[in-house]
Amino acid sequence: MSEKHLIENHHISQTSLSDTKLYSVLAQFSVYDLNRLGKFIRSPYFNKNEELISLFEAVNSTIRNGNAMHLGKLELWERATRHKPYNDLKFRKLCSELLKLIERFLMQEVFEENSLQKADNLLAAVYHRKLEALYNTSVSAAERLSAQYHFRPASYYYYEYSFERNYYNLTSLEIDRSKQVNIDQIAENLDKFYIAEKLRCYFMMIDRQKMSSHDYHVLFMDEIIIHIESGNLREIVPINLYYQIHLMQKESAVSDHFEELKQLMATHINLLPQQEAYEVLASALNYCINKVNSGNKDYLREYMELSLMGIKKEILLINGTLDPWAFRNIVFSGLRLGDFNWVKDFIFGYQHYIDSQHRENAVSFNLANLYFYQKNFGEVLKLLQSVEYDDPSYNRNSKTILLATYYELEEIESLTSLLSSFELYLRRNKSIPENRKTPYLNLIKFLRSLVRTSNTDLNNLQKLRKKVDQTERIVSKEWLLEKIDALLT
Repeated sequence: MSEKHLIENHHISQTSLSDTKLYSVLAQFSVYDLNRLGKFIRSPYFNKNEELISLFEAVNSTIRNGNAMHLGKLELWERATRHKPYNDLKFRKLCSELLKLIERFLMQEVFEENSLQKADNLLAAVYHRKLEALYNTSVSAAERLSAQYHFRPASYYYYEYSFERNYYNLTSLEIDRSKQVNIDQIAENLDKFYIAEKLRCYFMMIDRQKMSSHDYHVLFMDEIIIHIESGNLREIVPINLYYQIHLMQKESAVSDHFEELKQLMATHINLLPQQEAYEVLASALNYCINKVNSGNKDYLREYMELSLMGIKKEILLINGTLDPWAFRNIVFSGLRLGDFNWVKDFIFGYQHYIDSQHRENAVSFNLANLYFYQKNFGEVLKLLQSVEYDDPSYNRNSKTILLATYYELEEIESLTSLLSSFELYLRRNKSIPENRKTPYLNLIKFLRSLVRTSNTDLNNLQKLRKKVDQTERIVSKEWLLEKIDALLT
């Protein structure tokens, strides 16, 4: 072998499995998923390429053993091809084919989970192949699955429409044209699906428009709203929920719309799949946040109660876990209400919902917030002084709590040092978007000015207060104003 080939093979062998797209995909699979994928890849119906099976087995065992860093391309190729001479182009093609097979597996998994789609596809297949002996059994199967299906999202009415359409196709060749057929059911289910999905898109667009300059246009919305108000479509669960969200967004000052949405969620939200239920709950939570930001703190309690409902009904849980920032928002709501015992019980009672990877950080961070509100500043320092969180958001917010704690304890030297180091960290960190840095930099600027202003310099304190009050984006703005006011009184 030439020196050039030796160098190339050495380079290839040094390239580990962990650097490949194939690994990045399979590393996210659970053991259960990998077992099912293995059965899929070994099935001759889906795959007859033995090299793909060998490549998967090599990657699978490496992932399970945690040795991805130590397995190179060359060894993978040798395991897959039984020691054929290495060919990088063919190796990449083999990996690409395995990825396509994995994609097919993922599609099959989604298909297997959707019983309504399976029944619909069976009806369509029976019709297209003109398998008359299966007409009755396929129709009965579709009706049975439809009756057993628990959820009632917009897509349910799409499948009902498709069932009716396929049923019409199955029977249209056999019936007397003068007899009544199911065209009205076809049209009715299509209307239910269209209106429910249109409303869902509409309220998502309204939500997005608040954060974007893009001007969304939705056809026929005025006509749809009029039709809902004049007909009986509010009996359809998703239409009723989305229509109520529309009213709540349109007439936000009318609290009755929010109360009605709460009642609907209490009785019907379990009829929506998790993602759609989350969207409905999120609209109610955002309404509460907007009310609190407008000065109505009564909605902090509403926010907490809705969030707890979302956890108990597993609407806020993704794969059984709660986002740490959703956890933090619930804690913060309780703290602003002064329910310290409730907050402590929540932190320890619900911490198991947070993924184990983030749980320790979430608990320590939220306990630090609790101790700060209780003015137990010594405990805050114990928790935060020696902690450097991996999560940038935790890091920024923990430093914010430390700044306030040093100020409360009048540890001016430590405060001054942290103000400088925190500012340097923010300005040098290119991974933090500028719009995220601004509120923290504003806090640093104004807190530094407060420390430098004499307690007896009322004129400059009043000027500082006015600047703080007029600046929209400041972290801990309420606390900062409170500290300035304390010096002015």
